[in-house]
Amino acid sequence: MSIFALGDKTPQVSPSAWIAHDANVIGHVEVSENASIWFGATLRGDNELIHLGAGSNIQENCV
Repeated sequence: MSIFALGDKTPQVSPSAWIAHDANVIGHVEVSENASIWFGATLRGDNELIHLGAGSNIQENCV
């Protein structure tokens, strides 16, 4: 799993969330409890917030 700050924005990830080893979470992103981000997916919050709600998932290779 790759979690990167972008400028002054750092992803916030719940301890109960699951992120695949090759997924990328970048910038202004919030990942709520029991959410999951699957293999090859990238969430990049350059300007506005990306909020992944509780129990939600982002499937393989989504950008």
